[in-house]
Formats: sequence, structure tokens, C-alpha cells
Amino acid sequence: DSVDRLLVDRESKLVKLFNPPFAKSKNNPGYIMSYVSGVRENGGQYTHAAIWYALALIKDGQFERGYEILSLINPVNRTASIDEVKKYRVEPYVLAGDVYSSPGHEGMGGWTHYTGAAGWYFRVIIEELSCFIIAISLRA
Repeated sequence: DSVDRLLVDRESKLVKLFNPPFAKSKNNPGYIMSYVSGVRENGGQYTHAAIWYALALIKDGQFERGYEILSLINPVNRTASIDEVKKYRVEPYVLAGDVYSSPGHEGMGGWTHYTGAAGWYFRVIIEELSCFIIAISLRA
């Protein structure tokens, strides 16, 4: 519930890695702080983590919420209009490895053709979510 409340931004179609981003900190968290606030791991969407969140929801039996997160980050849903394609700014058919949350760049994709994120996305749909869909169809 905390992830949903603090990190899921439905309006911008993002699942942030953490919030707020590191801007200034007494303690140095490492290379993450070298990224601009809201870019990549510094408060943007790190797509691996967003997929793992969906996987956790599905494994917990929260299939609808897991499906919602997978739908939220799906590039097809992120690029349903020409304005959204212009916002995403990367190939509209590719799951970006990260998506920015920084003001003025919300929803802009980065690191495309990044097979790790796409591989996890495919795996969660095929190995986990499809079981839920089959179970529902068998009940009908």
C-alpha cells in the first residue's frame, strides 16, 4: 500500500524507484545523486523495480493491481496519442529501462532496447499473469 501511495503516479504513468529524489543530502547515497532529480534511479521510474512491484502484487494474489501496474508502464498505453508519443520521445513500441519524473520531462523514456526490463516484463506476463487469466477463464 505504501508503494502505491508514495511511488505510483497514475497521471504520469510512472512507478518511481523512490520519492523524493536526492537533490542535496548530507549523506552521499553514491552515484544515484549524480543523476538529475527525477532521472533514472534518482526518483524516476526504474522499470525493473516497477515490474518487480507488479510481480510482488501478483504473487500476493493481488492480480488486478499487478495487471494495473503492468498496464500503466506498457509502452502501448504510454503512447496512445501523438502527444504521448512526443512526451515518451523514444520508440513507442519499446519498454524503456527508465522513465523520467523530473518536471518538464515527466514520462520521457530513457535506455530503450534494454533487454533486462523487457525480459522481466515478458516473463511476469507469461509465467505469472497468464496463470491468473487462465484461472478466470476456466471459472467463466
